[in-house]
Amino acid sequence: MLNIQNLRKEYPGFSLSIDQFHLEPNFITGIVGLNGAGKSTFFKTICGLIPDHSGTIELFGLSSPELLPTQKEKLGVLFNDATFSRRLNIAQCKKVLKVAYPSFDEALFDQMCQQFNLPYDKSLANFSTGMEVRFKLAVALTHDAKLLILDEPTAGLDIVARNNTYECLQDFMEKPDRSILISSHIASDLESLCDDFWVIHNGQLILHETVDALKNEYGILSVDAKTLDTLDPVAIVGIDRQPHGIKVLVSDRQFYEENYPGIVVSAGNIDDLLTILEQGE
Repeated sequence: MLNIQNLRKEYPGFSLSIDQFHLEPNFITGIVGLNGAGKSTFFKTICGLIPDHSGTIELFGLSSPELLPTQKEKLGVLFNDATFSRRLNIAQCKKVLKVAYPSFDEALFDQMCQQFNLPYDKSLANFSTGMEVRFKLAVALTHDAKLLILDEPTAGLDIVARNNTYECLQDFMEKPDRSILISSHIASDLESLCDDFWVIHNGQLILHETVDALKNEYGILSVDAKTLDTLDPVAIVGIDRQPHGIKVLVSDRQFYEENYPGIVVSAGNIDDLLTILEQGE
């Protein structure tokens, strides 16, 4: 579905450097990282919105420059800073979509706009942040895309709207040979939605793991400095030294439960993992 090799893009003070990345068909893959880590730059480069990069990006088995317009239609995207002219309303945008996408599903679009409580006669300039995000999602989901690239699709949404969004994405995945690449600052949402995830830090992908492995195998050890020195480092992923103690991220909590019975071991999650990788050693 998506393969990347040796992707490089230089900016003053920032470098996007992706040695290898892949997204398989029928997978939902998350990208997590702090603000400024490179998530949006990575997504926009994949979509061809950022030129003058080195490396190779293959979509649907073809190099990006080789994609025909009909193949580009199979890509559905959502970016916070990209939309229609804000003078238009939904009824006017729909006319544009009919021309832009031969496979545009008008009935599905209307259904989603109604589900999202979006007014047809109000200009996009008068939409709230949440309304605009829901509109962009409806656009991405209604032209028979095979791959969705969604940058913070739940930004500005309340809990009910977030849940509705993820239900729509799960419905999208019911058809075979579809995939989603998604970022979100709400890590718990990605844990319930994604099959796997990558951590991006300073423009580099520093960890790839399945969500099942994170839930079932990863853990956090709470130790002091003396105990830390006794730990076998075989499965240690990161160490965060805090004033009140030390948190150790491990990829095999069962190993430490069995071999260090006196240590407090808790299950890990994406937030814990990201915090320790960003702030720790």
